[in-house]
Amino acid sequence: MNSEKPYFISQKNKAAGSSAVIVCKPALVVVDMQNYYLKRDSSYVRYFSALQPGCLDYIIYRCETVVVPNIRLLLCHFRKQGLPVLFLRLCGTDPERNDLHRFFRETYRKGKRAGFDDVYPLAGDRYADIIDEIKPLPSERVIDKTTFSPFTNTAFAMILNESGISTLVLSGLSTSQCVESTARDASDCGYQIIQIEDAQADYDEMSHNSSLFSSQGVCGGFIISTGDYLKAGLAESACLSST
Repeated sequence: MNSEKPYFISQKNKAAGSSAVIVCKPALVVVDMQNYYLKRDSSYVRYFSALQPGCLDYIIYRCETVVVPNIRLLLCHFRKQGLPVLFLRLCGTDPERNDLHRFFRETYRKGKRAGFDDVYPLAGDRYADIIDEIKPLPSERVIDKTTFSPFTNTAFAMILNESGISTLVLSGLSTSQCVESTARDASDCGYQIIQIEDAQADYDEMSHNSSLFSSQGVCGGFIISTGDYLKAGLAESACLSST
């Protein structure tokens, strides 16, 4: 996708005479970039591919060719600036998956009946890990969630508050599900949201675009590319301008 599409929005800082988006203490949030979603030998990929051949081809290809390279650029930027990076994982600890959201729990059970155990792996399973290409550093927080949003039944909000974070820079998958749920809940809680369009992926292009459009008004309208974000030279000490 190119930056001429209308959902790429860079709020203009009139005082500076530039199109930079200015934020105060941002954290990069990497949502659910886990092995079981993106590795073709996982039970998740094999199960859904058996149900509908090719249904995961788009999201896997986009992650491999667009999303992962851009998240790596964002990680490099945030780490060099000493800014927080938070990784989210969707996984539980109950062997029967009773701790998962009912949709995930039902999918796990259907997969198991079809001969695909661990469609949603437990937290200690290697398939629940963040993919090696963007592996968290030992100092970086990894928060496990059992629902679409980390604001439900996790310490995510407490971590943000304790760290003084006021802006979430969102990446990962899927745009219309866990990323959008996180963005909407964060906005309701008073956080500024920046959606990095080309560091996110969905199961098809229409769902990706529609999600960004539909959540735009609720989440503040900051939707930009990785390149624009990095070129803007976002400053930790400045305040987000909506003008």
